[in-house]
Amino acid sequence: MTLAECVAVAMRGNPDAMASGYDVTGAEASRAQVRGAFGPKLHADAGLQRWDSAFNLQFGGTNLTVRDAFTWTAGVTLTQPLTPLFAIHDQYKVVDFGVDVALMRRAATRQQIAMQVVEAYYRVLEAQRLSEVAGTSVIQLEAQETQARSLYSNGVIGKNDLLRAALALAGARQRAIQMRGQVVIAQGQLTNAMGVAPGEPLQLVQFTGEPPPMDEPTLQSAEAHAVTQRVELRELDRRIEQADHGVGFARKKLFPIVNAVGNYTHFEGSKFQQADAAYVGLNASWDVWDWGTTIGAIAEAEAKLQQARIARKKLEDGVRLEARQAFVNAATARDALSVARASVSQAEENFRIVTKRFENSAATAFDVVDAEALLTQARGQIEQALYDYLIARAALEKATGELLPMSGNGGTE
Repeated sequence: MTLAECVAVAMRGNPDAMASGYDVTGAEASRAQVRGAFGPKLHADAGLQRWDSAFNLQFGGTNLTVRDAFTWTAGVTLTQPLTPLFAIHDQYKVVDFGVDVALMRRAATRQQIAMQVVEAYYRVLEAQRLSEVAGTSVIQLEAQETQARSLYSNGVIGKNDLLRAALALAGARQRAIQMRGQVVIAQGQLTNAMGVAPGEPLQLVQFTGEPPPMDEPTLQSAEAHAVTQRVELRELDRRIEQADHGVGFARKKLFPIVNAVGNYTHFEGSKFQQADAAYVGLNASWDVWDWGTTIGAIAEAEAKLQQARIARKKLEDGVRLEARQAFVNAATARDALSVARASVSQAEENFRIVTKRFENSAATAFDVVDAEALLTQARGQIEQALYDYLIARAALEKATGELLPMSGNGGTE
């Protein structure tokens, strides 16, 4: 699997990614509820009564039935809000911005998940390469131990040299076992980030070629891109607009409520009740005094608006700091990779020279073991430096608001 394929699986299977999707669904449902408040509402009523007896009235010697023993009524009322439309508009803007907030929060969550997958992916590759380095060390020390045993049999070296070679081989085998375990752990962390079963077998595309350069040339450009591109800042901008309309919605509750009303009613079972009646008109209501409930709601909405503005400033400072740290970490990792590459060639040459000297009895097994340890350490450092740089570069792209997974070569796209 490539890095992009692993990220795609995580977008479908990671629990946090799925939960953020339902946040968007819920926000859209809330918006649909408020949108329905703009139009008229049709309300139906019906009633059915069975009296103990009919109600009769004697009038001029005539028995007049005023009400039957069985009566029923049905009616419909159409209500269209008028003045509440202003408050409904503000409420709609609040939930509409809520959809934007949910979308941006989902994007931020997916970026965080992508970064987790990127890091776990590269850590698996790093662990595999370090396991190979440990395996190479075992092979080299096995050859050294075999040669030492032969020289000892011929009386060229002492027993202490043979024992030193055997101890170094045992230590290398232990490290190889540990590194194989680290590969399994790293794979488990990757599958966890992807949201798949821990035992799921993964065959990852190895990184080859030169690592890509940093996209940000300077520290200042990294900070500038972070401020303009980070989705978290855009989310807080929407929250500020949302809180602003929340203040407007709270204030409009101070106004009277006027609705246009239309009604039709049908009545059966009474001679003194109009069978069919209809009317249109206006209905007005106003909470003249509510013991500060509305005023308190306005104050609460204004406080939330100020909190959102303060949070925006705090987050911008944090984003700048994160971009600065990510840039420094990436630059440091890039320089460390250059140093590690130089040290490998030096360690290889040192190991070659010491091995030749040992073959000519000019060096001891201790010298060879030390040279091999330095070579193994240098090889491990270059692998660690490579993947540290790749991860630091991805962290820089995330900090500056770029999309992950980052661009690269070697099939990791």
